[in-house]
Amino acid sequence: MISKANERILVVLDKLIKQGEDSVTTQILANNLDLSRSVTSHYLAELLADNRVMKIEGRPVRWALPRINKEKIFSFTNYIGARGSQSQNITQCEAAVRYPNGGLNLLITGESGVGKSYLAKNIVEFARKTTVITQKAPFIVLNCADYANNPELLSSVLFGYTQGAFTGATGEHRGLLKDADGGFLFLDEIHRLSGENQEKLFTFMDTGKFRPLGENVKDVSSRVRFIFATTEDPNKILLTTFTRRVPVSIHLSAFHERPLNERLDIVKSLFIAESHRSERTLEISPQVLARLVVFHSPGNIGKLKNIIKLTCARAFNEQYLKSTIMILGTHLPDIGINRREQLHFTTTITIDPHTVLALNEQVYGIREYLSERITADDSLQVIINQLHAFYRQYYQQLNQLCQRETLLYDEYKYYFDQIICQQFGIKVDASLITVLFKSYFDLDIIDKDIRQKSIDIVSQEIPRSWHVAQIFCKYLRSLNRQQRISQAVLVAIILSELVDEDIILKGLMVAHGKATATSIQSVVNQLCKNYVFDAIDMPIDTSIEKIIAVTNKLVKSVDTTNGFILLVDMGSLNQLYTAIKNNLTGELLVVNNLTTAIGLDIGLKIQQKLSFKQIAQAAQTDYKIQSRYYAGFSQNSNIIISCMSGLGISKKIKEVMLPYLPKTLSIITLDYALLQKNIQENDSGYFKETLFVMTTTNLTTDFAIPNINIYDILDKDGQQLFWQLFKHKIDDETFAALNTELLRFFSIEGVGERLSFLNPQVVIKEVETVIYKYENYYQLNLDGKVKLNLYMHIALMIERLMVGARNGGQPAIRLEQNKEMKEFFSVSQGIFQPISLKYNISVNDYELSLLYELFRYLF
Repeated sequence: MISKANERILVVLDKLIKQGEDSVTTQILANNLDLSRSVTSHYLAELLADNRVMKIEGRPVRWALPRINKEKIFSFTNYIGARGSQSQNITQCEAAVRYPNGGLNLLITGESGVGKSYLAKNIVEFARKTTVITQKAPFIVLNCADYANNPELLSSVLFGYTQGAFTGATGEHRGLLKDADGGFLFLDEIHRLSGENQEKLFTFMDTGKFRPLGENVKDVSSRVRFIFATTEDPNKILLTTFTRRVPVSIHLSAFHERPLNERLDIVKSLFIAESHRSERTLEISPQVLARLVVFHSPGNIGKLKNIIKLTCARAFNEQYLKSTIMILGTHLPDIGINRREQLHFTTTITIDPHTVLALNEQVYGIREYLSERITADDSLQVIINQLHAFYRQYYQQLNQLCQRETLLYDEYKYYFDQIICQQFGIKVDASLITVLFKSYFDLDIIDKDIRQKSIDIVSQEIPRSWHVAQIFCKYLRSLNRQQRISQAVLVAIILSELVDEDIILKGLMVAHGKATATSIQSVVNQLCKNYVFDAIDMPIDTSIEKIIAVTNKLVKSVDTTNGFILLVDMGSLNQLYTAIKNNLTGELLVVNNLTTAIGLDIGLKIQQKLSFKQIAQAAQTDYKIQSRYYAGFSQNSNIIISCMSGLGISKKIKEVMLPYLPKTLSIITLDYALLQKNIQENDSGYFKETLFVMTTTNLTTDFAIPNINIYDILDKDGQQLFWQLFKHKIDDETFAALNTELLRFFSIEGVGERLSFLNPQVVIKEVETVIYKYENYYQLNLDGKVKLNLYMHIALMIERLMVGARNGGQPAIRLEQNKEMKEFFSVSQGIFQPISLKYNISVNDYELSLLYELFRYLF
């Protein structure tokens, strides 16, 4: 039932339109009704939801009465996204169908499987329901690809022919243009239409007349509405004279580009069809839905439809005697979904043979609301106030949306609770989450013209809220980059009233373990009742290089001018300190004993706005922090292993050696670039506890710390030196066992075992060819241990370059670009060209500098 207030608005709107206005603004209506603008807007939203008024987009928004009020009830009712991401396309379709004197021809573009044929059927159905064409009007479909190699045959199919027009034409044929008289002709894969046939068609579109093949005198008349479709760029494959006759062009997005709620509706609709077909109730597990909604394939919805058919067939085959079929993850074929792309759904969906896909009822959107109330010049506080007002005004409708979209709301709220409320300790009223959830569907809410300005405002005025919002939105995997920005801006605005933006110190927790740091962060932030600390977890199988990269990215994204406090667990202090210190703009305090108690103590001091100096002074006393700890990287007697081929090899050697060494002797793996840097800085304190250094190349003679080239242990003299370095630490028998293991490691078989995915037998032969070319060019005769070093280094280099990894930052080897080195670089590019082409890699200057370091002592 329509309310009296809404009836009054309709009467006044009708009166104003009869006075000569095509449409009126909300403010004009409000003035005539003697109501506030916000109340009038609320009633208009209700009328719009009931299809009683028509909204005309613009600034300001204007309102009119639909010419045929009931039309919207059945306009594209089964087309998913008609009131969402495809609303503009649908409006164009409606306009093309309704346009007087035969309507307008349409061109639908999009990837294979996006639903071009399905949209064409909906267009024709709309035309029938609006009586633009009769119920019995023809709808003829032709795929031009079927005749791509025979344009003459296609011409005869389209235009018909007379008897004797060509060999085999024993009678007359009307052609599809005549068969479609009074209705629609849908030509799919229109890019397969020859230029000559395009010319014939646009002549028909201009005149409504054509001549069958073999007819030279009499024209045939027909009234046909055209729908064309193609997967190609029409500007590249169609004649300009042809495209000018098709004024309406519609592009359908790929499945993965559609909003999440529409993708879910598409998946549900395909399961509904299978439920109808099998006459069984289907219970679809959340895991299945979570994988299918992130499906990304060139086949799009068409491919997805086949996958769902196969999934249902597998489940049906197992449970054909049951009235309810469970659709589980095990029934899905392999669709190549990365686990990190999956969503967190928790609700099982039940579909019975009588289920129909419920339409998304119109809920007044944040986009529409804000477009009437704010401009690009409004302050941040104005936007915040309007968002809160939006929630209060549309509370009931927002709750209905959340109830209807339970699956998506569960997903959204789960990450909101996990990241914002727990990890960052920000208490957000559940009612405000519904506002943000609504904006999840209004993904273009932030106008693209002011998107960058929005980022500039929030990043400067509310940087801490912006930081939290960005981290949260990373978990909304269904959004693209621009959509994430829009969502992050709104989340930051909502959070800005809850986050303490006056905290100037930055705190970070880093710890080993899958969730150790984030667990402590959650406790501390929740007890502080605000965002104080960030956290980075270091899973055991995660390399320190990756942790350093993540830490540096975070450090660069925040202002550290006023001080940075780093809390780490034992074992990660030195490497992190060394890696991040150059990216800090202020002072650094490192606490090397991360516990909940220490984190809370420092967190409360940060929250109380104590200065960096005060917190640092207290830390020196309370936590026994000594700066000399990170002047070197170990207080224990240690061995350093640093391989040019990367930290991965160093760590493998460490694993081999560790069982044979006393617990009092540590093994430290060090990035080769970092080792060279510290050698060049000649910092004796850095190596004061180092027993010796093992590398895969020879170090400079002025380096005071004992060192050995790992490959030297392959000969007698090298083994003797190795024993001299170890003899005070292990006995003869243990050394012999260690030596045997290292010899096995440094063998051709050992090289193969180090490769993660390259075929050892293939790559070793290719490396052998590379080494032979170097020997031939430089007239060298390399011994076994040098070759083995090169086998290991080059094989791992190829694999490393294939996956885009690097040995470190900028080259630590600072050599003059002399004639010899330039010649080596030039020769090497030629030698590696076959491998570069085969594996699609580029051997960069840094890798060549490492190879030169290995070779230059041999020239």
